[in-house]
Amino acid sequence: MPATKAIDKLIDAGWQVLETDFDPVAFTEWRRRAFDCVVVLLGPDHPYAQFFQEFVNKDNRGSLLTGAGILTATKEQVASQKQRSASRNCHKKSVRSALII
Repeated sequence: MPATKAIDKLIDAGWQVLETDFDPVAFTEWRRRAFDCVVVLLGPDHPYAQFFQEFVNKDNRGSLLTGAGILTATKEQVASQKQRSASRNCHKKSVRSALII
């Protein structure tokens, strides 16, 4: 599953926790999975991982909304990295083509 789809699923799961009378057990599980996702995608030293760990630490709606926002930012970061990588690959191919001609 692409990383952006996994993040979308986590964001949706967070909204479900909010819409179902905020179950603290469900929130704790969501928080663990969401944090793990951010760390896997960006690394434990990335500011988003550090923000998540610092600000998504209480079993309440505010923490969940903060976490969902960090997941959204993570999704944008991942998409941006992929776009830059694709652009670099395209540029390399253009340079190689120009050298062959």
